[in-house]
Amino acid sequence: MKGQRGPEGLNGVPGEKGEQGPVGAPGEPGPVGPTGPMGPQGLRGAAGENGFPGAKGERGPAGPAGFPGMKGDRGLPGLEGKLGEPGEPGLPGPKGLPGLPGPKGDTGRSGSPGLPGPVGSPGPKGIAGFNGEPGPRGPPGIPGTRGPVGPSGSPGFPGSKGEQGAPGLPGPAGIATKGLDGPIGPPGLPGPKGNSGEPGLPGPPGPPGPPGQPVFPDGQALAGVPVIKAGASQGITGMPVSAFTAILSKAYPTSAVPIRFDKILYNRQQHYDPRTGIFTCRIPGLYYFAYHVHVKGTHVWVGLYKNGSPIMYTFDEYKKGYLDQASGSAVVDLMENDQVWLQLPNNESNGLYSSEYVHSSFSGFLFAQI
Repeated sequence: MKGQRGPEGLNGVPGEKGEQGPVGAPGEPGPVGPTGPMGPQGLRGAAGENGFPGAKGERGPAGPAGFPGMKGDRGLPGLEGKLGEPGEPGLPGPKGLPGLPGPKGDTGRSGSPGLPGPVGSPGPKGIAGFNGEPGPRGPPGIPGTRGPVGPSGSPGFPGSKGEQGAPGLPGPAGIATKGLDGPIGPPGLPGPKGNSGEPGLPGPPGPPGPPGQPVFPDGQALAGVPVIKAGASQGITGMPVSAFTAILSKAYPTSAVPIRFDKILYNRQQHYDPRTGIFTCRIPGLYYFAYHVHVKGTHVWVGLYKNGSPIMYTFDEYKKGYLDQASGSAVVDLMENDQVWLQLPNNESNGLYSSEYVHSSFSGFLFAQI
């Protein structure tokens, strides 16, 4: 049985140095020890071979300027350098002796402009220059807003009568439409007495009539009982008659004056004057006037006038190649000596046409006495 370990004995006397043993494996490097004190400077060793150039270090601070060296020999001329910036002007030196005239130098830089001099006296008047050529036409401006409608101008002066044009070709047939029924015309004149008819069958006897009026010779009657006769100034109803119809024999009458409808169809009372184209009222009352005109060559604008003032207008816009028609009518209250006529207000709308087979007409008659 193994006993306890005894106390450690004393170190023995060192033995003789033995042979060097084999080199052991290198141990792990120990921790870096503290830097020892700087030893004395050793002897300078032999110069080693030049190593590879190291990386460029940072620029060190500039050292103090050294003492100027001795003037060296003049070197070869260098390449021409760039012009430096002009230095500040130096102080003027003492005036030297005049030298020989040198070659002309380069032109110097322009100096700053001086102060304006005093105003000189005006010079003589120069010769007038030639007019320049007109400039190019500018672009058109923006159209302005439409202005208000101006007042109607007064009718222009009548123009000279133009030459009669050649008859036009017949126009296309129009669409026949029945117009509105016109007013009842004046009673016609009594016709000629007809032949006696066959005697009829005898009728039954009538009742006795009232007592008759006494008969007087020579067509006389009792006082207060009028005798009605048909004639030029009275119709068969006893109402006075005033009527006319006239047509235009020549186309394109003069404007601004009454139109002379000179071909009479009816004018027994002679109240219409074909020489002037004016109807003069002789019997106060209500009259009906009507006109029918043809239009060719240009527009037509015709007015019905009473005592010099227009009371109604009719306008037709002419279409080239056609024969247009225009008409108008009105009931007019007339007093004795009032005058009525048709008139073209201006010469620009004078297309009133009439010929041998195309008639423009003007009519009027009294239908109620006031």
